[in-house]
Amino acid sequence: MSSAVRRTWRRLVQSYNHLCAREDGAARGVTIPSGVWACDRCHAPHLELATLKHHLRTEHA
Repeated sequence: MSSAVRRTWRRLVQSYNHLCAREDGAARGVTIPSGVWACDRCHAPHLELATLKHHLRTEHA
């Protein structure tokens, strides 16, 4: 796969994840600014999706 296709795919996935996070926050009555991820279990804020995934693996596994 070329790097342009990978980059486009990664951007689409990231946009989808942001959209899901905003919809989830709206359903719970919480406004989540763009680029901030919150843990569902302990509500810890994370600025990157990778740090949220790491948090979930290490704290809630």
